[in-house]
Amino acid sequence: MDQECQPDAIIRLKLDQLKSDFSEYIEKNIDKIDTNIPVFYGQVITTLEKALPAVNDDLYDRFIDSITLRVLESSKLAGDLSHVQKLFDYAERHKRRKTGRTLYDIVLGINLINTEKYAEAIERLKKYRGADALICPALAYCYLASSPLPAGGTDAENLSRGPTPDALAAREQMIELIRLNPPMNRLREMGIGDDPGINRIFWIMLKKAIEWFPENREYLRVGIEKASAEGRRDIREKLLSLATERFFNDMFFLRELYRLNLENRDAGGVAGVVRQMTQQYPDELEPVYYGMKLSIITTHAEVYYKFRKLALAKNIPRTALALLDFGFEMMSGKKFEAHACLDEIKMVFGPHHYLVILLEYVAHDIFSDDEKKARQAKKALIDSIDYYCLSLVKIQDT
Repeated sequence: MDQECQPDAIIRLKLDQLKSDFSEYIEKNIDKIDTNIPVFYGQVITTLEKALPAVNDDLYDRFIDSITLRVLESSKLAGDLSHVQKLFDYAERHKRRKTGRTLYDIVLGINLINTEKYAEAIERLKKYRGADALICPALAYCYLASSPLPAGGTDAENLSRGPTPDALAAREQMIELIRLNPPMNRLREMGIGDDPGINRIFWIMLKKAIEWFPENREYLRVGIEKASAEGRRDIREKLLSLATERFFNDMFFLRELYRLNLENRDAGGVAGVVRQMTQQYPDELEPVYYGMKLSIITTHAEVYYKFRKLALAKNIPRTALALLDFGFEMMSGKKFEAHACLDEIKMVFGPHHYLVILLEYVAHDIFSDDEKKARQAKKALIDSIDYYCLSLVKIQDT
């Protein structure tokens, strides 16, 4: 096959296999690599260019980064900053594009924190505060760790002195986290976001920020988003409990509580959240949509038609309503009515009714005698309708 004609997806697949092969080699030969870095990089470049001569510059450079991080992860000299600097210099030299040292500076900064060299870590990391949500808390931690403990005196005397300059600088960094609103998982995408130390620091400093700024909802929002993305249910539940207590009418937190109760299969809890949403936002379509979704999942016809009437009064888009009607009939096991809804979908979607082809396949599986296949099809149906409707009625996580 002509290398230049291969899709990027196939090239990425081959790169992943190369990474796996090199990871195994690195693990077995790390001492040899540490003593002869130039030879190792020569081997990496030769292998990469022979296996994938037409790989684009971006994927090429990312591969070099990933190999470099894997060497650092395995190396017994990872705590030797001069050795780390040497490793990064060789890596940067072999990349096709000179795009700066962001990745390497952040890795060095994390290493400096792990070795308690906080002042040096601050200098290394401070210009990357907008790169990822982990950086500002890391800087805040460095300032706080550098802050001298009060020398003697009673608690009242220490309190009267107020925060030290370093402690104030720590608070300023947490304020910057909210002002800059950096992306949540960019470091993970770069291959360095899973460091346990910097993630532990994030949660330590977030807890402090919530204590320092109890009236600012944003710290709870950031924490809930990160906990959700990482599957940290314990932290997510704890933060949501605090958030709904402090900000009981905040739609973002109500929405997250709705999702959490759905995941926990707590129909009563979900119904309670929908009721609260409806009371707090009586003119909005969003609570009505969530009521329709719950009634589809529970197949309660009376509740569904109650919310359907409200949705019509609030001018729900016809395409969304047609899909929701189809979903309700399907989940209720009414094959004849569901096929009638498919005809309605063809009509309201007009030239874009090709969606019906996919829905027909899902419908076939939902009525399958294979219980596992039917369960998977129901989930696919609910999720696809949900994503479409959330986008259509412009429900956003803010």
